[in-house]
Amino acid sequence: MNRRLFLTTTFAGLAAMPLSAQAQSSDEAVALVRRVSDQLLKLFDSGASTEQKRADFVRLMDDHSDIRQIAGFALGRYGRGMSESLKPRYINAFKRFIAATYVDYFSGFSGATIQVGNARPTRHGYMVDTTMSSDRQAPATVRWDLSNRSGSLLIEDFVVEGISMASSQRGEFVSLIGTYGGDVEKFIEYLEARG
Repeated sequence: MNRRLFLTTTFAGLAAMPLSAQAQSSDEAVALVRRVSDQLLKLFDSGASTEQKRADFVRLMDDHSDIRQIAGFALGRYGRGMSESLKPRYINAFKRFIAATYVDYFSGFSGATIQVGNARPTRHGYMVDTTMSSDRQAPATVRWDLSNRSGSLLIEDFVVEGISMASSQRGEFVSLIGTYGGDVEKFIEYLEARG
């Protein structure tokens, strides 16, 4: 794969939370990952065109991820100076670019199964480890980082074989924007051409 944030002090906050609420939220985190994983497997196993799979992946991101947070993080320092008029265009280009990247990557896992582990609390939510297995590929570990900062659990990052999608995209994007002399609009044009 050529495209390349969360565990510290949580126990004080968790201690103040009733155990039943912790368990419920933990169960919700596992259920969310299982639901999204199942939808992804169906997507990759479908006979749909690559374009349709990418469109379905974008819908999954819209429904289950904090896409604005992820996209903003990926811009690094350049996000602060981006004009309001460019933001919707950037978000759309970002979603299509991510969909193209990961649909292509996971297409080799057609017919795969996913084992979903337990949820572990983090500073802003939970992390859930999964293992994707396929007859055609070596097993791949995917860690899902979920945040409840918005009031509901949303995917904030996923880490494939130790590589954070959010962090790797940030490194790549900041470098690319630098090659355009800091011109974010030119960088958006690049994303639009790639997605």
